[in-house]
Amino acid sequence: MRARWIAGTSLVLLVAASAWLALSGDRRAPAADAPPLGAPVLDPREEVAYVCPVHPDYTSGQPGRCPRDGMALVEANPYDPRDYRLEFLTDPPAVRAGEPATFRFRVFHPGTGELVRDFVTVHDRRYHLFVISQDMEHFEHLHPLQDPDGSWHAEVTLPGEGYYKILSDFVPYGGSGQFLARPLVTVGYAGDLGGDRAGLTADTEPDRTVGDLRATVTRDPETFVAGLYGHLEFRLAETGSGRPVTDLEPFLGSFGHLMIMSEDLRDYVHSHPIDLLASDDETGPLALMIPMDADRSTLSGGPEITFEGLMPRAGRYRAWAQFSRGGEVYTFPYTFEVEESG
Repeated sequence: MRARWIAGTSLVLLVAASAWLALSGDRRAPAADAPPLGAPVLDPREEVAYVCPVHPDYTSGQPGRCPRDGMALVEANPYDPRDYRLEFLTDPPAVRAGEPATFRFRVFHPGTGELVRDFVTVHDRRYHLFVISQDMEHFEHLHPLQDPDGSWHAEVTLPGEGYYKILSDFVPYGGSGQFLARPLVTVGYAGDLGGDRAGLTADTEPDRTVGDLRATVTRDPETFVAGLYGHLEFRLAETGSGRPVTDLEPFLGSFGHLMIMSEDLRDYVHSHPIDLLASDDETGPLALMIPMDADRSTLSGGPEITFEGLMPRAGRYRAWAQFSRGGEVYTFPYTFEVEESG
C-alpha cells in the first residue's frame, strides 16, 4: 500500500488597517467543550448559513461537517464583513512592565449592539489571545476565561516597557470569524512608536533549538512571493540524539499551531496543520488523519509538520510555531523574507 500525504491548514488572514483593529480577553469560563450559554445573537436582517469555523469560505445551507477538516458546521453569517465591537480595559488602568495585570474584554454585536456571550469552540478553545511586543521578541498565546456576565479576562505580565499588539481570534455564534487587535503601551515607555519598530533579519540557517528539541525549517517555494501561498515545514528531532520526534501530542486540536506577523505589525496569518491521507490508489477521496471522534490522548505526531500561509505584501515576517510534547509547549520563532510579485 502506498500512501500520499497532503498538508492543509486552517487559515485566518487579515490585512489590518487601523479601522479594522480590536482585541480580546477572558474570565472564568466554562470548559472548552461546554455548551453555549444561551441563544446566538442574530440580527434578523442578516442571512444565516452553516459555515466551517476553521475554513470560513466553506458554507452550506444545512448542518453537517466540513469536508476539509471534519469540523461540525456552525450556524453563522459568513457573508457579513463587519468587525464586532470589542471593549478592552486593563486592571490596573496603567500597565507596568514586570507587574501582573488583568486584561478584560467584552464583545458586542455590530448590528444589534447586544453583548455577545456565545462563542464557537475552534481548535479546542472559544477564545485565542496573542500578545506580541513591538520588537517581536516577546510572543504569548493565551486562552482567556469567561465570567458569568459574558465578559472575558486574561492575566498577563508584560516583560518590558514598550508597545505591544494584543490580538483576539474568535468566532461568535451567529457571526463571522473575528481577528481583532488593540495596541497597548506600558507605563514608563519613552521611545518612538514609529522609530522603535522591529528591524528583523531573515534567518539563513534552517536549524533552531528550544530546550531538548531541534527544528529544521524548509520553505516551499524557497522564495515566498506576496499574494501567493507558501508552506513552512518544521522537521523535529531530539537535540542530543538527533532521533526524529514522533510523539507530538495534539495541541489545540492538531499537532501544531502557527502565528505569522509582518515586521510592521500590520498583517497576520493564523494557521494550523491538517494532514490528510489519500486512498490506496491515490485517486480516491481524502480522509482525515485525526478523526474528529478520536481519543486524542492516544494520538502522536511528527516528525514533519507543515503549515500553509499567504502573505499579502512584500517584506519581512516572523513566524512562531508551537508544538506540544510531554506536556510542554515548545515555541520556535522563524523569520523570513517575502518578495514582490511579478
